[in-house]
Amino acid sequence: MSSDSKLLIGLIVGATAGAMAGLLFAPAPGKETREKIADKASDLKNDLDIKMKDLSDKIANLEKESIQDFKDKFYDVKGTVKKKYEHVATKVKDLEKDLIHKMEDLKKKANKMEKEAEHA
Repeated sequence: MSSDSKLLIGLIVGATAGAMAGLLFAPAPGKETREKIADKASDLKNDLDIKMKDLSDKIANLEKESIQDFKDKFYDVKGTVKKKYEHVATKVKDLEKDLIHKMEDLKKKANKMEKEAEHA
């Protein structure tokens, strides 16, 4: 249970106890006191219902926001990784082409050296 929930429950219990104590110790006839207690209990129940609905709505919105934030971050990271992969893939292809050209140059030089060695 979160600290906000504990605080909310503590406030409600404290307010209820205080209201009940105030009504019970107030100088009024029994019937009137019972009516006041019933009214206060009804008011507290309505307040609790409203607060619980607000809390439920906040939790639902938080879940939606958290999921959307996760999705946004995921797609941002995915896009960044894709761009970096494409960059690295291009570099690898360029290196491969460069190596092929160097190998061809080395083969040409080796063939030239062989021909020179044969004529010597």
